[in-house]
Amino acid sequence: MIAQSQAHIYLADTRKHRQTKGFHCWATLNMDNYQEISRKELGSFFLFNYQILAANHQTTMLTQADCLYYILPLYGGVYLKDELEDNKLILSQKIEQIVCKKESKFEISNPFEENISYLTIGLKLRTNKLKRQLLSFDFQKKNKLISIFENEIANAFIGHFDGRKDDAYQLKNEENVIFVYIIQGAFEFENRLLETGDSLSMKNIDTVEWEALSENAMLLLIEIPIV
Repeated sequence: MIAQSQAHIYLADTRKHRQTKGFHCWATLNMDNYQEISRKELGSFFLFNYQILAANHQTTMLTQADCLYYILPLYGGVYLKDELEDNKLILSQKIEQIVCKKESKFEISNPFEENISYLTIGLKLRTNKLKRQLLSFDFQKKNKLISIFENEIANAFIGHFDGRKDDAYQLKNEENVIFVYIIQGAFEFENRLLETGDSLSMKNIDTVEWEALSENAMLLLIEIPIV
């Protein structure tokens, strides 16, 4: 069990909620005028939003310069259109990697007849080696972590677990920080109960362990260098 001072829980119902017509956004970390010391960036990791877009609606995504963004559909798929009018469909088991070296604007739209949900992840860009691309991952295997992206800025994994199944993750560097988001269900992380929408950050550890407390429990885990 890790020391209490080395972990921070972000409860789902304490996230900042922003709403416009047909669009909802729940921010776990600081965003725009929403600034709290307890929700400051973790190394290069500065943005983590859960978003819902209603049927036949669209929203605009504004990006910062020298940043890396990921769009990860959780339910359904989204169309992503950039300033060059390129339109790309991102479906489940896909994640769009966006490299921004200048401030940019993207339109995210939902052409389907039901609501869609997706995550937006933002990291500060610290390399010139990355490029925009659509990444794929196989989400068929259960009860283990599946890599969704891996680079020198961060490593991210997704996992789908049966009830009472456990697993562990060993950090590549114990000086890094771990961020966990519960997509669905309930988990116990290092004797801490986390439920849908909750998040947990941990540092100064070399391994993290967890157990799924419900069926079809899903999580996202990101390892981020602090320096």
